Amino acid sequence: MGPYLAENGYASHAVWLRHHHPGSDPSQLRGLGIREYAADVVAAAQEIGRPVLVGHSAGGLVAQVAALGSVAPGIALLTSTAPFGIPTLHRGRHSFQALPSFIGRPFSANHFEPDTDYMRRVHLNGVSERDARGILEHLVPEPRRLVRQLAFWPPHVPRSAIRGPVFVAAGSDDLAVTPWVARRLAARYRVVPSIYPGRAHQLQLEPGWEDVANDLMSWTDRFVE
Repeated sequence: MGPYLAENGYASHAVWLRHHHPGSDPSQLRGLGIREYAADVVAAAQEIGRPVLVGHSAGGLVAQVAALGSVAPGIALLTSTAPFGIPTLHRGRHSFQALPSFIGRPFSANHFEPDTDYMRRVHLNGVSERDARGILEHLVPEPRRLVRQLAFWPPHVPRSAIRGPVFVAAGSDDLAVTPWVARRLAARYRVVPSIYPGRAHQLQLEPGWEDVANDLMSWTDRFVE
């Protein structure tokens, strides 16, 4: 999506979160969570100069927490996980299948290794086999504290603290974060969600992603100063 945005006059930047660089020591992830990642986004946003924050999945929650510091004129949430008060639900049986992965060993402080079979079946079911292979080859460990936050105790984001416009998008067939979550998020921020029929969790990668990019640019032109 980045090159497409650039072709239309929008610069885009991807943030390297701490200890996610190639060759990073995963033991350094111990104890990190959503707020630490949000601090990395805030630092990058301040360097760039108040960009719109676009967050996908867990990155959507990071963007919401980062926006508490008023570093962004608006935030776009693509199939985003939710803050405290809105449970982030998988569709049907996938919630029960995912639970052991998120719980892990209850008292372990070791990093979390994503399960590739689960990721392919639930998070990447809407992308091509080629794209899925490329993504799975580049999965990196995450802090165990972070995945437990996503599943059980996400940070609180006061609605009144998000002062800029919010764009909420989801796929009707998302197995990882149900459209119900997007509708609740949209209601929280008093906006109308964009629910894309037949799309799953990777709105920015699946066939027809141009529709999402075009809607994102239209929203930016209309609402973001």
